[in-house]
Amino acid sequence: MNHFDVIIVGLGPSGSIAALLLETYGIKVLAIEKEKEIYNLPRAVTISDQGFRMSQLAGIDHIYEENSTVLGGARFTDKDLNTIGNAIELDGLISPNGWPPSSLFHQPYTDQAIREKLNNSKVEVLLEHEFKNLNHIDNQNVIKVFNLKEQKEVEFTCRYLIGSDGGSSLVRKELNIQQIDLEYNRDWVVVDVELMNENTLGNQVIQVCDRERLSTFVPSHLPFRRWEFIIHEHEDKNTFLDETKIQELISKWLKPEEYRIIRKAVYQFHSVIAKNFQKDNCFLVGDAAHQAPPFMGEGMMSGYRDAVNLAWKIAVTIKNELNNKLLKSYEEERIAHSKFVVENSAGIGELMEAYAQASDTEEVPKELVAKGYGSFVLPNLSNGLFFGGKANEKMHSGEIFPQPLQYHNSKIVKRMDHILGSKFCLVSESKFSVSEENKRFLELLGCKSLILKKEYIDENSWLNFFMEQGKTYLIRPDRYIFGSTTSHVTLNELIDDLKIRINLENTI
Repeated sequence: MNHFDVIIVGLGPSGSIAALLLETYGIKVLAIEKEKEIYNLPRAVTISDQGFRMSQLAGIDHIYEENSTVLGGARFTDKDLNTIGNAIELDGLISPNGWPPSSLFHQPYTDQAIREKLNNSKVEVLLEHEFKNLNHIDNQNVIKVFNLKEQKEVEFTCRYLIGSDGGSSLVRKELNIQQIDLEYNRDWVVVDVELMNENTLGNQVIQVCDRERLSTFVPSHLPFRRWEFIIHEHEDKNTFLDETKIQELISKWLKPEEYRIIRKAVYQFHSVIAKNFQKDNCFLVGDAAHQAPPFMGEGMMSGYRDAVNLAWKIAVTIKNELNNKLLKSYEEERIAHSKFVVENSAGIGELMEAYAQASDTEEVPKELVAKGYGSFVLPNLSNGLFFGGKANEKMHSGEIFPQPLQYHNSKIVKRMDHILGSKFCLVSESKFSVSEENKRFLELLGCKSLILKKEYIDENSWLNFFMEQGKTYLIRPDRYIFGSTTSHVTLNELIDDLKIRINLENTI
């Protein structure tokens, strides 16, 4: 029976980045995927600035950069495409993560390139293998898998199992983890087209608040474009897959000869979240853990956040032969954040409905308007593996540390996230020292010490904001800030707290 540190079930975006990250940390990984080939039609289309930065950690940022277009903005409109309510302009913006806030990519291209990278890695990949069940025996998972090609059952063991097998997750069902319905359930038809003529449709997401039929236009990576149209309860869903019907829906945008339909599918946009993301030594990530309507473009990004959050914690636990104390922070950190994304994605759908029904936009409830574009940002993490166990505004714990950037003539010429390393990192603009005991602890953890160059600080307003406070920051492998020194907390006290939280205080 083959044994692995980690078995991943499902090689969609979340499972793939988890596998690549674990491999970079030196973890023995088996990845199981039911399908032989990647899905050759687009599903996700949006990658955020944080998504790009997370992809840097896995060495796949170039794949997205080569196959994406920067999004120009997003707005709500009436049926005649006149802007109403909130809008957001994104042209030229660079976030603290060192990337544009949002970009659009063509998933078949990126998935294929990522699969090729996986195939050339040390990850053992088994395609055409379907997860069947698991048993938890002697602190390890015994996994039964069915080989679809050879029509036989095989067994593997692992210390940790990651279920990244989508919304209908077999792993979630096997673990008997229930889901919470957050009560946005609507049928929509999604249509992807390839443009046959020069693009004249603009580069902004448009949420059309038409009382007769809500719709969304997404300016996917050229030459592709996407539309989504709501299907009313009294309507036959199957009629919306008819080409003539689709042409009618798109007619205000394009003539039939100006595009070729490459995908049409009816989906129920719904908002659900698993009650638990962890059970024993098993974890859920991506759509297996949460599903949101697509209006925020954050579904795949939430899955990436799951994978990045979990991968380094598993690696630290295995490499340092720890118990599972550190891993409990995965669920603590990710459930609340994921729920925010699911609820606010549904909120945009509810806002569209409210705008469509209102005779005057001033009639729309303020609490719904507050869920529109430009009204909120994704929250920092609140509770978890931070100094004192929770986020602290004065220490910036729970926030993401900005990416160091190299500029030339006010333009980014190089993203420098690699100087932070792949493990923990202490960052300051001046020399610092720690006790001998803490020095041994940091060496055991593989923590890097970094004195930032003045040029990186001066040219980067985000970085300058953090560093001008004179603090030393303790950065986690996922670039979240564990904590920083303050007038009341010394560097040694910061490190002592980390030792306790990852259960390494008795190993020095």
